[in-house]
Amino acid sequence: GRAIDVLVEPVDEAWELWLCESGRRLTLGGTVPIDDAVAAWREGKDPVLLMVDHIRARIANGELDLGD
Repeated sequence: GRAIDVLVEPVDEAWELWLCESGRRLTLGGTVPIDDAVAAWREGKDPVLLMVDHIRARIANGELDLGD
């Protein structure tokens, strides 16, 4: 029932995907290295969307704590 946003933040040779609620960062959801992103694009896939799907699965399995 919570509205969680994903903030994509560029870092050295990668993108970090931060989970946010009401503009506040909750936790780092994952990192997409540039080399992995390029490989995904070459296959016609969206690397950020792939990571978001992975994050959703981790949340559903209880592997990623969003706090209160």
